[in-house]
Amino acid sequence: MRVKANFSVFGRKLPSGKKVYYYHCYDAKGKRQWAKSTGKTKKIEAVLHCMDLFRSGLLIPEQKVPTFAEFSEGWWDIETCSYLKRRQLQEPAAETTIHSHRGNFKHHIKDYFAKYKLDEITPETIEGWLLHMSEKTGMKENKKAAGKKLNAKTVNLAYVTLKLMMNEAARKKLIKSNPCKEVKELKEVEIKREILTAAEVKKLFAPDWGLVWDNKAVYYANRLAACTGMRLGEIRGLRRENVFDDYIHVGGQFTRFGYKPVTKNKQARNIPITPLVRLELEELLLVNGSGYVFSEDGGETPLPAGKVGRLFDRALNNIGINSEERMKRNLTFHAWRHFLNTLLLMSDVTEKKVQSVTGHLTNKMTDHYTHFDTRKFTEVRNVQSELLAFDEPEKENPVIATETQIAAIE
Repeated sequence: MRVKANFSVFGRKLPSGKKVYYYHCYDAKGKRQWAKSTGKTKKIEAVLHCMDLFRSGLLIPEQKVPTFAEFSEGWWDIETCSYLKRRQLQEPAAETTIHSHRGNFKHHIKDYFAKYKLDEITPETIEGWLLHMSEKTGMKENKKAAGKKLNAKTVNLAYVTLKLMMNEAARKKLIKSNPCKEVKELKEVEIKREILTAAEVKKLFAPDWGLVWDNKAVYYANRLAACTGMRLGEIRGLRRENVFDDYIHVGGQFTRFGYKPVTKNKQARNIPITPLVRLELEELLLVNGSGYVFSEDGGETPLPAGKVGRLFDRALNNIGINSEERMKRNLTFHAWRHFLNTLLLMSDVTEKKVQSVTGHLTNKMTDHYTHFDTRKFTEVRNVQSELLAFDEPEKENPVIATETQIAAIE
């Protein structure tokens, strides 16, 4: 077997006419390096020079470590980011996820690390950045966050973006290891969310709904969320083919980038519905045909997310929950998921079945959405199960799915 020489020498004529000898060598992996000049005009001198370099361990020049700015050029753009191109072939990232990483990189990472060489970004450097981030205020473009310090969750999300990038640098052997592995995320203070009370829900869904809600489709959307725990994007993405006689198939969502045929956790699910909920959906379907169920233009496009949020806030105000109390209790449209999750568990529905309905993949996430110890509220379970009672012939409970209904989706 032929053994590769440590180096090879060859002459190269310069534009001036002078001949100078260069050499090629191979790294530890057998990869040939770029030609380097010996500065010698005689071959024997060039060979002796290379032998001296070899004995000194300097024959293979130290690889230039790029700066973070050089490494990160083109990142988080699907057209120019090699990491994203590779990931899209293996485990595609959602467009909303890419958008989030792009924003984190642009606003919190790019400028801070730009001048650092990759091997200069140490655990201490990253900890300094986290401290800087924790004292940073929100952007002026964001009215809610402007002038306020970034919370730990926002900082940690940016940290996840940095961690992915540094992990790719380590994978490409540009650095020995990812320094982020030695740095802990900031401790997050969980935002407490109070679910709506029985009395409040009764007021929201009173028979004279027009006194509370400005829009019937938005009213129906909230009722559906209360009964199913569907996310706003899932409700907005609901189409005629997803609605069946006694259940809804949830397999997509409508995001800022349009309709996406996957849910947040990429798991489709079926959710049982009551006859009256089905009638309400049918009322909307008669207007919107085979398009989006919750729409104001005949099913062409879904209700705007901003409008649903504003009218939800207005409805709360109409039943006596003003903006100050709403913010204190963190009541948003998403609160319906907390409401249903809690209500189902209080009604002794198993966690596995609750997860089937809400689309949670872990017990930990189910616990996150539960706000009462079910053992302490036995005396109010019957009241809770009637919160969304409708005028139906058999007085069927519209919120709590029966054992038979839930078994049908497993």
